[in-house]
Amino acid sequence: MLAKCRYLQWVFILLFVVVSTSFAGGWEQVTELPTLRVGPTAAAVNGKIYFIGGFDHHENLGGQAPALSTVDIYDTQTNTWHTAANMLTPRVAPGVAVFSNEIYVFGGYDRKGPRGALRYKKSVEMYDTGTDTWTKKRDMPILRNGFMTAVVDGKIYVIGGSVHDKKLGRDVAIGLVEVYDPLTNRWEKGADMPTERGRTDAVVVDGKIYALGGYNWRWGLLGDQFVKSIEEYNPKTDQWGELPDMPMFKFGFSTVVVDNEIYTMGGSNPRGGNKTTRIDDVDVYNPTTHKWREAEPMTIPKETTAVVVKGAIYALGGWLGDRKFSPIVEVFDTGFLSVDPKDKLLTRWGELKKSQ
Repeated sequence: MLAKCRYLQWVFILLFVVVSTSFAGGWEQVTELPTLRVGPTAAAVNGKIYFIGGFDHHENLGGQAPALSTVDIYDTQTNTWHTAANMLTPRVAPGVAVFSNEIYVFGGYDRKGPRGALRYKKSVEMYDTGTDTWTKKRDMPILRNGFMTAVVDGKIYVIGGSVHDKKLGRDVAIGLVEVYDPLTNRWEKGADMPTERGRTDAVVVDGKIYALGGYNWRWGLLGDQFVKSIEEYNPKTDQWGELPDMPMFKFGFSTVVVDNEIYTMGGSNPRGGNKTTRIDDVDVYNPTTHKWREAEPMTIPKETTAVVVKGAIYALGGWLGDRKFSPIVEVFDTGFLSVDPKDKLLTRWGELKKSQ
């Protein structure tokens, strides 16, 4: 009897592995954005993707369109879109973090400064996905933009970015780390990041925060404005450590974590002089081995916004270059945790186009 149970156990494990890997595949175009948002933020909660803020690409190609407070929700199970309650404050390029079933939105900017100049914000708002309501929270202590966010052990880390230097008359990069506690609605200071940077993502693997690449707001050659360094932060010790640099030069990429590996998707890299080219590259970093590998490229070269739902990576729209914007949402099923076929997106892009 015991031998039979062990046999059945191994059969189940084998089926689990086969089913998991059989659902893994390449990138697939599944839908289009209902609003062509530039500078939005995105968060995934309970199989739904919340696409928040930004400005409408249709309204103004030069980026002078008003900031949006609207929220579009994509249901990954039904492949349908609907709307949520508006944010209290319209904003472009805010930071976002998910705690439990709540979405926290930090900072951002609008165009209501003198002569349409950028006006940055310190305000923080929380969206309750269960009640479809927004609540104002305590403001960020330091006014900054282009920062990263990460969540570890119920606390939200706001990292890096830039502040305006009045003496220089321009923005300068910072390594500032501030920690927000959603339960107490309070802020505290963390250890500064060694490399001052922003305009990238911070991701969490095994309780540690990783910052990869980014922009440093320096003046000079294009290559001087971007960094390749990788740094690891341990919240328990409040210490940063330096890791080997990224082997490739790219910026403006989106970063997610699946099965303790860090996926960097799309972005741009220089092609001589001050010119840049959008790329479809997907490079995967293992923070344990410090090894990189290439994954299947996206279907479209672009700077995009990405989130993960049940092991599937969703790249939502993005810049193509030359003021062109793509509304296409594409998904890459890594196979991780994808064992139930009903969780798959069965509607193909061609079928969607035919039905319209």
